[in-house]
Amino acid sequence: MNKDPRQVLIELNQKFNGNFAEWKSLTDHKLEKSFVGLHCIAAVGEILEDHKASKHHDICCKIYDEIFSDGVASIYLASNAMNKPACIVLRRVLELGLAAIYLWDMPHMAFSWKQHDQNPSFTEMLKHINSKGYASYIANENNMDVDGDMVPMNKAQEIYGTLSDIAHGKITTFETSMPERFKFAQDDWKQFVAILDAVVEMLVSAFLVRFNIASDVFGKVPQAKKEFNLSCQ
Repeated sequence: MNKDPRQVLIELNQKFNGNFAEWKSLTDHKLEKSFVGLHCIAAVGEILEDHKASKHHDICCKIYDEIFSDGVASIYLASNAMNKPACIVLRRVLELGLAAIYLWDMPHMAFSWKQHDQNPSFTEMLKHINSKGYASYIANENNMDVDGDMVPMNKAQEIYGTLSDIAHGKITTFETSMPERFKFAQDDWKQFVAILDAVVEMLVSAFLVRFNIASDVFGKVPQAKKEFNLSCQ
């Protein structure tokens, strides 16, 4: 209690440096798919810059770099065993990913979001993107079939619920009550990467369907075809 605040932070930094050293010692960090996916998302933003048809699309295009940045930040936090902050940032990745699709076709909502602090709910965006009417719109817009949910409804809700429990501080997620709290653990890292990969793959797949730009994305990120087992649409 009597420690100098500066010293407390120095000791914390030393602890997290030790966590990162343990992370570095892993023989396989299992991040290839995650980073390929994040580069795909950044590529989508670059491609859509050339397909803007409205002023509100400028707002939407800014989202993709933010998703990439948040994804990398989330990975870095987890590599230091700061799993709770990592998952909170990852929830933001999932929300922004849905918003990037939802707002593209909703000009008034894009400006409400930017200028009037009106945030569409995750459930609202997910239902809209997966609605039959929206699927018919995309099928006609892109001259292609849209089969099933654009974003897997149950999977997305389950992951969002897990990340929200952490963000809202459910007692079952308290790390301070764990004996090995704030220490790097390989099992925790694997669990985090599994959730990260699921989020990134859902978003990449949804972007390719919505904008019908698979060949363009694969041209910028050739590894994506292999990592995500996707074919040009």
